[in-house]
Amino acid sequence: MARGVEASCRCYLFLSLMLWHGCIFRQFVEGSFGTPLEDITVTASTNKNELSLTKHAEVNGQIVALWTGGPFTTTWIRIESTNSFSLCLIKVYDVTLREYCECDDACHRNADVICHDPHQSPELQTCSDPQNCRQVNVALNKTAKMSSSYRKSEASYAVNGITGTTFSAPDYTNDSTQWNCIHTGDTDWSPYWQVDLGKEYTVDSVIIYRRGGGPGKARMVGVTVTVDDNLCKTISYADATDEKMSVICSNPTPRGRFLNITRRGNLYDPYINLCEVQVWVCKPGYYGFGCTSKCSEGCSGEMTDCDIDNGFCTNGCDDGWYTATCSQECGGGCTGGRCNQTDGQCSPCLPNWTGDKCDQCDAQHYGDDCSKACGHCRDQNRCDRRDGSCPNDNPRCQPGYTGLHCNESCSPGRYGPDCRQSCSEGCRSAACDGTTGHCKCRHGWQESDPFCTKKCDSETYGTNCSRECGVGCQNINSCDRTTGHCSCRIGYQPPLCDKGVYLSILDKRTSFFCCFL
Repeated sequence: MARGVEASCRCYLFLSLMLWHGCIFRQFVEGSFGTPLEDITVTASTNKNELSLTKHAEVNGQIVALWTGGPFTTTWIRIESTNSFSLCLIKVYDVTLREYCECDDACHRNADVICHDPHQSPELQTCSDPQNCRQVNVALNKTAKMSSSYRKSEASYAVNGITGTTFSAPDYTNDSTQWNCIHTGDTDWSPYWQVDLGKEYTVDSVIIYRRGGGPGKARMVGVTVTVDDNLCKTISYADATDEKMSVICSNPTPRGRFLNITRRGNLYDPYINLCEVQVWVCKPGYYGFGCTSKCSEGCSGEMTDCDIDNGFCTNGCDDGWYTATCSQECGGGCTGGRCNQTDGQCSPCLPNWTGDKCDQCDAQHYGDDCSKACGHCRDQNRCDRRDGSCPNDNPRCQPGYTGLHCNESCSPGRYGPDCRQSCSEGCRSAACDGTTGHCKCRHGWQESDPFCTKKCDSETYGTNCSRECGVGCQNINSCDRTTGHCSCRIGYQPPLCDKGVYLSILDKRTSFFCCFL
């Protein structure tokens, strides 16, 4: 679109922008307008469908605004308003606004005002502080060279951070400031382009922005990508469908310092003609496929000091950690918190701890620091290390105890494992030893039986059945085993019936008392 296109009449106005080659509109459009924004609408459309975009924000007063929506495959972007306006610049992005905001690199590369600026007031910031960007383009602005050059194309154009796919100015002038793509010479039949990444990296994939249009696709056929002398991939015609190409390296994944792009063969136009090459690797502090894993906090030095491929800590582990990635903590019972950094073993263990790694509580303790004593589990089985509960055996607890942790003594009148048994009725106060069931007997029970389950025999009563029933009891078996009381025969004194009584007879004639047994 020409700069400064204006419409002065106050009428229903629309402006269409043609995006060639079915450009995929991902998520958002940025517009810069010379006049205040009033009733501006933005629509992405094809011949059959259209998508109205939502105004997301105004930035820097009323100069820049964002519209979001999609994803949507489009060939047109239409901007319209009921008022006149001046349109200075429009940009269409192939990433979501969130993805754009999350990486500082994108903001620095494009120098857009929508980027997070710590010096800008919060209400004017569209992007928040980056949080999730875990990769860095290690090819950006690195030293590059190429075998030959068409016109004034320079090798550095492919690593300058600009991902536009226009080879030159519309009139194909020699103004190299309008160029963004590299182009090897038309007589170079063994062309190459190379970038020095600065050090060795394992390269899983390479992003290549090829030149737009038909020639750009054709000129990627037969391109071979290598890292040092290790093959990444040779590109086919099908691989070059999109202008933004993700070249996935074959197994084994190549590792090296120099990324090389070559093209061989007796081709009609054996040029290398591409616009940007990106090699994304994990930023310090992240590693693994997709850079989704964080370096362990156990790495010695900075947390970022780990290998970006496998997470191995560069400087070993801090005290208290082991394994190559320093991701395992030494056992809590290791003396001084230190252990062998390879296998985690340590000796001697602190009190209450056991095991080669001093990472387990001994049989009598539990808890995170093994400081809590286990209860009286059955047969002294080890209690649960986390919560101290005893194994759910039948019974669970040793005699005299009950509860989940077997640390509750039996209540009066109960004894045995899990306190399931009742004390004998012969026990004094109905209480017995919670472990054995033994007790002191009530009067009327034989103490020779430690459980006090045997009553006195028919002729005895009292403490330990030590007293005999009275001889004057009507029925010698009717003596109460506790008190010895019984019904007396004539001539015996109750309640024990063990003594005779005096009977008195009064002789009316002589007034003589006679006493006899």
